Amino acid sequence: MIELVVVLVIVAVLAATAAPAMNSITSGRARLATDRLLRDLTFAQQRAMATGATSWVTFDTASDSWGVLAEDPSNPGRAGATGIVDPATGRPYAVTMGTGSDNYPNVDLLSVNIDSGFEVGFDWLGRPLNAGETALSNIGIITISDGNSILIWPETGHCWIP
Repeated sequence: MIELVVVLVIVAVLAATAAPAMNSITSGRARLATDRLLRDLTFAQQRAMATGATSWVTFDTASDSWGVLAEDPSNPGRAGATGIVDPATGRPYAVTMGTGSDNYPNVDLLSVNIDSGFEVGFDWLGRPLNAGETALSNIGIITISDGNSILIWPETGHCWIP
């Protein structure tokens, strides 16, 4: 009987120390997802400036995902933009988070507000555009789990984590 009580006490102590560690893991994943999104936004902006063709980052909060698109110079406009391949991996430039995700499990794309839209484009000067293909008029805000967010400055397209 004493052995059983000792085992139960040890299991309780281990469980009490494991719970905060699990929260820390999820918080760390959310921060990594935020860093990845910042890198993808910066990539889209730099690609637009290097190629002269507008690049877009589109968001879907329902599926906790985003992707990078590029306009075809011979058919400009958001409607003609198609997904691009990630030069580092050779796979489509798209990220999906959340349950069942290989990338960032238990991390959610909570909200996107880019002039009330769900996408941001960058023109050949790196300036941000809203879904209507006009200059961004307000600071864009993208929020990921655990209070992580990214801001996009209207005039310059500068993206940062506050």
